[in-house]
Amino acid sequence: MGTKIRHVIFFMLLSVLVFPAKSWGLQSGKIINVKDFQALGDGMTNDTQAIQEAIRSGSPGDTVLIPEGIFLVKTIGLKSGVHLKSLGILRQQVDILEEFSQSKQNSSAPIIRGKDVSDIHLILRLESQNEGIYLTGSSNISIDKSEFKGDGTSLRSFAGILLYKCQMVSIQETKVSHYGIPRLQTHTYQPGTGIRILESENIIIDNSNIQYNGENGVFIHYSKDISVLNSVFRFNGMSAIQVAFGNSGIEKNYSFINNLMEDNAADAIDINNRSEKPYWDINCLIEENTSKRNGFVSGKSTPDGSGIATLINVSGVRMINNTAEKNNRPALYIENCGEIYAESNKADNQVELVLGLGHLNLVSNEFGNLNLLANVRAKKISLQKNRLNNISMPNGVEVDSLLVMDNEITNGMMNFNLVGNVSFIGNKISSESENPVFLVVKASSISIGRNEISSLRSNAILVQKTAQHVSITNNAIQSINSCIVDNGAENLQISGNKLMSLAGGKTRFTLESNNPNNLFLSGNEHVGVGKIQAVIFRGKGTASVEGEKFTQGVPQYGEIRIINKGM
Repeated sequence: MGTKIRHVIFFMLLSVLVFPAKSWGLQSGKIINVKDFQALGDGMTNDTQAIQEAIRSGSPGDTVLIPEGIFLVKTIGLKSGVHLKSLGILRQQVDILEEFSQSKQNSSAPIIRGKDVSDIHLILRLESQNEGIYLTGSSNISIDKSEFKGDGTSLRSFAGILLYKCQMVSIQETKVSHYGIPRLQTHTYQPGTGIRILESENIIIDNSNIQYNGENGVFIHYSKDISVLNSVFRFNGMSAIQVAFGNSGIEKNYSFINNLMEDNAADAIDINNRSEKPYWDINCLIEENTSKRNGFVSGKSTPDGSGIATLINVSGVRMINNTAEKNNRPALYIENCGEIYAESNKADNQVELVLGLGHLNLVSNEFGNLNLLANVRAKKISLQKNRLNNISMPNGVEVDSLLVMDNEITNGMMNFNLVGNVSFIGNKISSESENPVFLVVKASSISIGRNEISSLRSNAILVQKTAQHVSITNNAIQSINSCIVDNGAENLQISGNKLMSLAGGKTRFTLESNNPNNLFLSGNEHVGVGKIQAVIFRGKGTASVEGEKFTQGVPQYGEIRIINKGM
């Protein structure tokens, strides 16, 4: 079942379970005004008991109304089937201030408490010192058109909304802010999450605003079937959205769609599986999000700040049509992952690959660089129809299959000194670097075919003696220095290419080969300079030459033994 279809079904089911009438304000039950229970709302009187008595008096379908005013409360408990609508402000006053810690992740006195309750619609305006709402074991809850505001001064704040072992919870058109003080340091942060989801399922956050919280905007742990849609995340002290994992592998079915994530101090989306279990398919869709300026505190860089997502030890993630700009860290950071798919994304930063990788498929994206670190061990990397600045591959990379097809690479400087098979087909590649576009040192096999290659300050292709199983076929190559330099690679095949020497270089060769080792030339067109040498062979060795065409320039084969020489 498609992700968006699941969302529609969920909303329909939630509306039937929570709202027996067609819309808010037309409930089948009665309206219960808390002032009828002697709540004053004068900003001075503790109204906890009066409001609680109003809720206790309700029957399923009834709505408890909190009218205009400021109602001082400590903790209010919810009742199944009894809705709560707040026009006034619930302001919390607690006797003892508590702080979040790893051993104490919820307070003893949230302003709204729901334990094992169900079928409740909430519209809330509240100012809390602890959690705004804490739900455990609850289901079919809708929080709608609400505003949760922390005091903004707590160094170790509890979450604005805390869900534990809940299911079928919808948070819509809701603002959650100021849970925790603003992040002050680049390398440290303090607790205070907007929405914290623990061991829960079927949770939707839609069209909400989550900002100015001390830590993450939304934190998800050991939960499944979670969607965050159409929401705004700004100035949170860590990531806009973070997903964390247990060890059982239940985490799956995430949708993060059409969100705006700006000026958060860490990643836009951080999906970080640090469990001992190897990556598994989490079925995650990241689509049509926009992120800007993440990964900074007061203009200084933090260790984080990916533009689209940080993915660690997961599989089954699809990223489609996202936009990222001016973020601190890579647009995509991918570490020890399985199947990752990215299509039609646009970012001004790079994609960075670390450690293991199953299959990365990039289609029709616009990124800066694709950077493989030296410790990458990948089964398959496929790049099709992307626009990239460069593909960076340091020595020692292992890629069983690297397919680069029909891409535009605007400043190519690619080093092939790896283990694996490389196919570079149908790309448009230009470079103004003083390094060759392709430096071919070693691979299991390398095929460079049907590319348009332009090198304006160096050689286009340099093939070292250590390279094996290299074919360069049907390319259009123009270079200010030699189009192709062969340093004696065994059985190098160069065929069907158009090789053009550009003015201004130190050398004007279309091809130079040093000690060719069974070099094979066939059907290439050479556009050199007048009567100057276009092809030059040096040293000793053997070459097969068939059907070479010299539009300009002449060959100089030196002492090389030529087999099947034809012009």
